[in-house]
Amino acid sequence: MSRLIALPLAVLCLAGCPAEPDPVNEPDPVVPLEPPPTELGFQLTMFTTAPAGTEVWRCEVYDLPTTDLAAVNWVEYQQNPGTHHMTLSTLGLTPDSTIEIGQYDCQDLYGDSSLMQDQIMFFGAQGTDQDTMHLPEGVAANFPAGLRIIHEVHYVNTTAEPVDLYSRVNAWTIPQSVVEEQIWGGQVRDETISIPAGETVTEWTRCVMNRDVEVLFLASHTHELGIEFTVAPFDGTTTGDIFYTNDDWHDPKIIQYDPPLVIPAGQGFEYACTWRNDRDEDVSYGLESTDEMCNLAIVHTPMDLNALCEVVETSDGVLWAP
Repeated sequence: MSRLIALPLAVLCLAGCPAEPDPVNEPDPVVPLEPPPTELGFQLTMFTTAPAGTEVWRCEVYDLPTTDLAAVNWVEYQQNPGTHHMTLSTLGLTPDSTIEIGQYDCQDLYGDSSLMQDQIMFFGAQGTDQDTMHLPEGVAANFPAGLRIIHEVHYVNTTAEPVDLYSRVNAWTIPQSVVEEQIWGGQVRDETISIPAGETVTEWTRCVMNRDVEVLFLASHTHELGIEFTVAPFDGTTTGDIFYTNDDWHDPKIIQYDPPLVIPAGQGFEYACTWRNDRDEDVSYGLESTDEMCNLAIVHTPMDLNALCEVVETSDGVLWAP
């Protein structure tokens, strides 16, 4: 499991926005997402261009211009239809200046360093062009002021024309006085994927929580060979009936559970990915759309930085540590 942790896979994003983009280059969606009133929240934005027939993976680094702790209770986002993924992350929960402000090719930014593994991801979306996600009343994700964040967009342009890309995320806040609980979360990532040419393959992973948690959201992530993603309960010994299924790799199918799923320490999930490889070459784990992934994202209360779903068994016998 990488250390890519989701402060809420589905419900965060937070406070502030980078400098206004050049209006000449800013795309014009049908109905641009309006930012919240200043006293009620913030909007984060990123704009770039995908040249004709290219795959772009861009990272914009900027600081949250907030001066107070922000308690985010719900978010709404807007992006190009078919966006492979968008994420917001930071390298820590305190101000960080190790990466200079600016827009980068993510492949150059991450390179061969451990930067990707050291990220704390606090919001992510894929596929769907616009959506809204709420935390329960009194539950929030708290963000300290002054964080340096990475706003990431991955898009495959299969057309013969350039596409102007946009990513807008509104964070709606609540007063600290009404915050009763905070959230945390993480991803379990199978990084030992092997899909031979011309074959259909299923790989599964079993993990158990190391803390008592109440799960608010689950989501899946694969790439274009993925034809099914399933999740079933796992009590440490036995796998139960599948309760989550997704057959659309474009859409991570973020599911909110109300009431939450109560998961005691020592219990967790078995999740499985099935891929159909119609290519004439083998495919393994990787970051580009032509590679593959098999990730389960979990968002829960309480906020516990040490809480995670520990991998205890896999179909290929490979175990990995956080």
